[in-house]
Amino acid sequence: MLRVGDELITLTDPESSASEAYRTLRTNILMRNFDKDMKVINIISTTAQEGKSTCVLNLAMVYAQLQKKVLVIDLDLRMPTIHKKLKLKNKKGISDIIGHQAEFEEVVLQPYENVDVITAGTKIPFASEFIQSNALKEFIDERREEYDLILLDCPPVGLVTDGVVAASYCDGTILVCASNMNDRKELLRVKDQLEQTQVNVIGIVMTMMPVQKKYYNSYGYRYGGRYGESPKKSTSKKKKNSLIPKITKKSDKKK
Repeated sequence: MLRVGDELITLTDPESSASEAYRTLRTNILMRNFDKDMKVINIISTTAQEGKSTCVLNLAMVYAQLQKKVLVIDLDLRMPTIHKKLKLKNKKGISDIIGHQAEFEEVVLQPYENVDVITAGTKIPFASEFIQSNALKEFIDERREEYDLILLDCPPVGLVTDGVVAASYCDGTILVCASNMNDRKELLRVKDQLEQTQVNVIGIVMTMMPVQKKYYNSYGYRYGGRYGESPKKSTSKKKKNSLIPKITKKSDKKK
């Protein structure tokens, strides 16, 4: 039985605006499958504490609610958090599978129906080399036949390059960006880094956006005047932060 935390809003409050936003993110990913299947997606952020792992887990949950089989792999080997959010043990994980210290069947956990999880596992001193290894790439490729979606929780790209390297064997990348957490120069640096390495960024998820009642309706979450447009900022001082994701289309970044 999954002991969910407050951050797994899609389970604790499936009718909330946040849950609806995650379902919209799911729909947009499914709609991008006209070119090729988006089976392996890595989730990155610029820095820590932007809601990246929370986004990974909630996206996995809304896929599972469609009876899709999902695999979540914690590749943030330096500071893994997936096991903490799900209250799982992290004795053995992906590092042990690739290091031939454990078999897939011994390590994979199923905390929720249709959601399998592989934690980071035993801490290793060469995380970057691990991410770049052919053994890890081959392991993920083998899992493509078993799952409808594989989500990789990668380290922040503003700190280490692991997430950029992992993107080379993924079908798409989602960048999680917390509102008012990164300065413009840092975001532009990450943008240039992703463009130079030809990472296929399929979208940006904004988290911790100021939330106000007037942007909600009886169905939950309300977007701006058109898809991908942010609500206008209010002059009111009564604001609170939320992990509700706001999905920004790739094409909007060029405007």
